[in-house]
Amino acid sequence: MPLFAVMKKTSAVRIYRIETDQQTDKKITATFKQQLTDFENDYPKILPFAAGYNPDSDECSIINNFIEAAPLLDAVKRSTAIPKWDDSIGLDDVAALFMAPDYPTKKDKIAIQIFSKKQILKSSKYLWLNKNVFSMSELLGFNIDDKLVALVENQSLKFRSFTSLRSIFDMNQYFALATKQDIDDFTKHVSFDVPQGFDMNLVADNVIRKKVALINKSKILDLQPVDKIETAASNLNFPLVTSGVGNLKKIVMPTDKKLIKELLDFLDEDYFNSELTQVRYRSNSKRIA
Repeated sequence: MPLFAVMKKTSAVRIYRIETDQQTDKKITATFKQQLTDFENDYPKILPFAAGYNPDSDECSIINNFIEAAPLLDAVKRSTAIPKWDDSIGLDDVAALFMAPDYPTKKDKIAIQIFSKKQILKSSKYLWLNKNVFSMSELLGFNIDDKLVALVENQSLKFRSFTSLRSIFDMNQYFALATKQDIDDFTKHVSFDVPQGFDMNLVADNVIRKKVALINKSKILDLQPVDKIETAASNLNFPLVTSGVGNLKKIVMPTDKKLIKELLDFLDEDYFNSELTQVRYRSNSKRIA
């Protein structure tokens, strides 16, 4: 079974076939097969993907009907029809490596490794020993990673790190960062009392954009009145600052980046009280039990 390269999203050709000699093919296949077994053994608990949830040590996430699985499955089934890698193609444009290590028994089970520039070996930088003589060459090569980033089975994608997948596939439909307009609309929500001249976009990193997207998706500000949010904050001993009274009560938007993130964490329900001590904790992941 050939090894394939998934190119970066900017490449006009998405997948290339990498030809290897028979001995190398056996070693690579055995490596991918072992890594696939390790992945399944290490993460036996499979949970539907939920944005914002970080899988526990024995868990992985799954996305069913994953659209971008189709080209990989097609490459495995029609390997000779896939363009062959040649020396005119740069390794810098590779995003991932994949193969179906149990082919032809299982044509729809694909093991995927992420690929980084650190794996590229430029032989001109090294001295190579050949018949007791060291020399340089113009050969180019790369390392195989020691673990899988994901596996495809039928049309399903199993994975641990959503962030890693973003460098390989277009994951926007499953989880999108808030745009500038999204953030503008968020801060203009009737629930907020925003200081004059405030612009969250000036401090918005990916963490803030991620949180705003999750809060917008949950619609918590539309579904819960400010007085109820304030009560929840009081129960959690969270220092929520409000202004106004009654129906005119609003959440005062902080201007400090750290405090903004804490408010967003609270609105995304990242805090909880210990049942025994009532101490407030911040969870690093959450999902509905």
